[in-house]
Amino acid sequence: MIAGRYEGSKRDKAIQLYSYVGLSLPSFVFFLFGIWLFGYVLNWFPTTGSVSLSANGGLAVMLSQLRHMILPAILAGVLGTSSIILYLRSGVIDNTSEDFVRTARSKGVPEKVVFNRHILRNSILPIAAFMGNSITGLLGGSIFVETIFSYPGMGQLFVNSIAGRDYSVITALTLLFGLLALLGNLLSDIIMSIVDPRIRIE
Repeated sequence: MIAGRYEGSKRDKAIQLYSYVGLSLPSFVFFLFGIWLFGYVLNWFPTTGSVSLSANGGLAVMLSQLRHMILPAILAGVLGTSSIILYLRSGVIDNTSEDFVRTARSKGVPEKVVFNRHILRNSILPIAAFMGNSITGLLGGSIFVETIFSYPGMGQLFVNSIAGRDYSVITALTLLFGLLALLGNLLSDIIMSIVDPRIRIE
């Protein structure tokens, strides 16, 4: 929203630079850099596994699992925002010059309300189109994240089953990923109908 509202400003250029770097940088390089910086240099988070061997008791295990989850989740989330930022920025810039925005401004609607209620709602439609697949992608896991962080999940299970030629697991996971893709498309349609009341599912 800031990049689209203040097009051409220093803030806009900085956000665009961040987005282009995030799109062009290979994911495994970004994850390895995150492990090096936050795991070894700053020593804030563990770099492998899902729980510490020294964790004893239910609460200690839960806290250890949460601590192991923070770094891969944040890195994957940050990397996934690059395309969303560019989509939203383009939508904001395009909708700023639309007739309904000029009409709202001519009626004296505050600029904050114009951007939050009118421009944002119409600019978010392209993002809503693939938001459902993004949600189900989280359920399916990420092969790169789980492999690099040695985090046990569906992505790493898929890689290990291919390496071990476990065809029954490969078939089951492929079927599950296909069902998640269908569920993602359904969620995208539902989200789009909520964002834009003109879109209704028959």
